[in-house]
Amino acid sequence: MRYRWKLLILLLAISVVPIIVSNTITVRAVTQFGDKITSQMRENLIASAEKRLRLLVDTYSSWLWQGRERMEMALMFQAREVERRLAKDSPLPSKVYFAKDFDKERDLPHDVIPSPLHFRFLAGDKMELLKVSYLAQVFKLAPGVKKDEVTADIARLSGMTPIYKALFKRLQGSVSWHYTSLENGLHSAYPGHGGIPRGLDPRKQSWYRNAVEMRGHATSWSEAYVDPETRQIVFAATMPLKRPNGEIAGVTALVLPISNLFESKLLLRNIPQETSYFMISSQTMPKTGKRGARIITSNEHTEMKYRGWHAQAKTYWLISSDDKQIQTMLDDVEAEASNIRRMPYKGRDSLWVYGPVNVRSGLVLITPYEEILKPAQRTEGYIQIVIDNLVGWMRYGLLVIVLLVVVLAFSFSRTVTKPIQALADGARGLAKGRFDAQVSIRSRDEFGDVGHVFNSIGPRLKEHYQMRQSLELAMEVQQNLLPKADPKVEGLDIAGISIYCDEIGGDYYDFLDVGELERGEIGVVVGDVSGHGIPSALLMATARASLRQRSSLPGSMARIVSDLNIQLTKDVEESGQFMTLFYLTIDPAKQNVRWVRAGHDPAIIYDPATDSFEDLRGPGVALGVDECWQYSENMKTGLAEGQIIVLGTDGIWEAHNPKGEMFGKDRLNDVIRRNSTVSAKRIVDAIIDTLHRFQKDQEPEDDVTLVVIKINGEVEKPDKN
Repeated sequence: MRYRWKLLILLLAISVVPIIVSNTITVRAVTQFGDKITSQMRENLIASAEKRLRLLVDTYSSWLWQGRERMEMALMFQAREVERRLAKDSPLPSKVYFAKDFDKERDLPHDVIPSPLHFRFLAGDKMELLKVSYLAQVFKLAPGVKKDEVTADIARLSGMTPIYKALFKRLQGSVSWHYTSLENGLHSAYPGHGGIPRGLDPRKQSWYRNAVEMRGHATSWSEAYVDPETRQIVFAATMPLKRPNGEIAGVTALVLPISNLFESKLLLRNIPQETSYFMISSQTMPKTGKRGARIITSNEHTEMKYRGWHAQAKTYWLISSDDKQIQTMLDDVEAEASNIRRMPYKGRDSLWVYGPVNVRSGLVLITPYEEILKPAQRTEGYIQIVIDNLVGWMRYGLLVIVLLVVVLAFSFSRTVTKPIQALADGARGLAKGRFDAQVSIRSRDEFGDVGHVFNSIGPRLKEHYQMRQSLELAMEVQQNLLPKADPKVEGLDIAGISIYCDEIGGDYYDFLDVGELERGEIGVVVGDVSGHGIPSALLMATARASLRQRSSLPGSMARIVSDLNIQLTKDVEESGQFMTLFYLTIDPAKQNVRWVRAGHDPAIIYDPATDSFEDLRGPGVALGVDECWQYSENMKTGLAEGQIIVLGTDGIWEAHNPKGEMFGKDRLNDVIRRNSTVSAKRIVDAIIDTLHRFQKDQEPEDDVTLVVIKINGEVEKPDKN
């Protein structure tokens, strides 16, 4: 992948990823915060609506109960006054008004004006105001009734006008009409008006029949019906009347427009929008025989086609898909208890709040939850808009940043790739051996420094290359100085190896043929020059040459090593270098071994017959330390078949593994013991293999040299003669 693409990816990762992560965290936090706010807001709105509607229903129910009691008290007073007047004769007043007089608009009271409290519904939901008089009541005769037959009762009821007027004023316009209808067909109404239909017979209307059936002096409330005068939906508070002899004289009533109940400011100002409100009654449904909530009135207008005065208003029922909840609500209504329920209305999840207003009757407010939760929905919508705007700005910002990063990456990469390309071309030249390859980078930044360093690398590489060649030649020369093969000596099995930790090293081993001195005798030398590398290799080569030269001349082993020490001490002088040496000769015929030790670790002899190890010790300092030191020769006799002599350098037992543990001579002895039955070559291989496994991947710190001599077969006994 090109550097410019790597740079582009890096810049995008540095600039874009944090922004994406930050914005993602921000959007998630805002979303969670918004969800929490709207959730809490929904709970608060629902709780507030429930509390407010519950308070409204309870307050309004209490208000209706108080109004009902006031109406019933007024009705009882009205009935008492009517019965009192029916019990005595009264003179006929000079002027009596009939409904037909108002129709003809002749000889009317002077206060007759259109009343805003008395209006009549016409076709097409149009209305007209009725002309009424608050100074007079009007009389109406049922069809077939003659005036002479009821003249006495007209005279008696005429005295009720002041009573009606006082009650109407006290009830503050909540009553449309004050009625008194007698069994003889006489009907009176206050305020006076001409809106009574000609064919009306109140005795046939439900409010009258229900009151007569009551017989006693108890008040009762009619079901909703269409008022013949106004064609409004009304209901009547009624009470039967009796003659002094106990016979039913008729019925007196107060007529209340049901719409007045729902025009209260208390109700209209405090209900949420889209709230439907009903006055219901718990009744049996004719079709199913089950209880139902019959709607007495509601804020939903009754259709005009059902507003004929001659017919009852159509029966409506308040229903829900959750009939079980409806039945529970009716139980509460019959028990005159208020409550709150959640159930569907017209397919919408709604809050139902209800309370009692009369016997087996109640006020019900139904508000869709979506209406209650509109503020929360608006808040949620606003939060979503904020989130969408945030995401939108994030996208635009990311787009701008990406474009900026792309431009910067490609423009900046040229300032980087150009010197890098020059360096790459120069490196390829060096790889091909052109050590004079140079690059031209004039920038004063790090690339300029790199170019300056690169231009100095070629000559240095050339020097190192030449040095490398010299080292390879030196390694080849040094390898030629070591024995090319293990010697073949009767009665002995000998194997040796030398492994350098660098290309060349300071370890040394050699086999010296001393057969001229004594038949069958062989010399073995193991040396270790201090340090590593070229100085050690040169000193080792010097020592080897001096030793070989000196050992070819007459003299004892001690004399040979002493002379070698004198020569090396002069060679190393004040360099601080020295060399340890172990010089050993074996005479299989005489069954003895002689050695000189010059500061080197003792050789090891292992006897499998007794499973014992013995060190070949002796005095002697390292070569090159003390020119005057005289070395001494040591000897051991009684060699036997199977015995093993091991000479080595400290690179074996001082080797460390990755844990810092040292190989040690105990592990070396254990390897020798376990492989005592095999050849000297296999013992060497076993020791080296064990050492490598011990070191694992640890780089060796010192050279390793090892010589193993194993006594094989019968050794010729020396001739005692």
